[in-house]
Amino acid sequence: MFKLLTTRTATRAQITSRLIQNAFESTTSTAPIEQVPRFVTYEYFLARTTNMSLPVYLEVKKNKAVKHTLLQRIEGDISKLRQELSDELGISPSKIKVKPPRAIKITGDHTEAICEWLTAKGF
Repeated sequence: MFKLLTTRTATRAQITSRLIQNAFESTTSTAPIEQVPRFVTYEYFLARTTNMSLPVYLEVKKNKAVKHTLLQRIEGDISKLRQELSDELGISPSKIKVKPPRAIKITGDHTEAICEWLTAKGF
């Protein structure tokens, strides 16, 4: 390949095609391709904000004595999301309140756990 690039008889098209071929060969691997995760649909959806972050917020009141976690922009079955939060994160169902129109309010600071859980689910 180096010889072809250094000779004056090589055309520009030959040089370009050889460079592209070598670049392609260097980026491809012979290792087996991992399975792509399947597209999963849920009965609910959390729309991301305009800066592409999850709509999970911490609300602090009474001089940092009372903390609430807010999930906003929920579409679909909110009660199903509430049940999964309770089951998978171990949050008591009595601490999870559904707020109209599309929000959930949880007593306590659970923002990091919820963000990690939602990211693992693909949101």
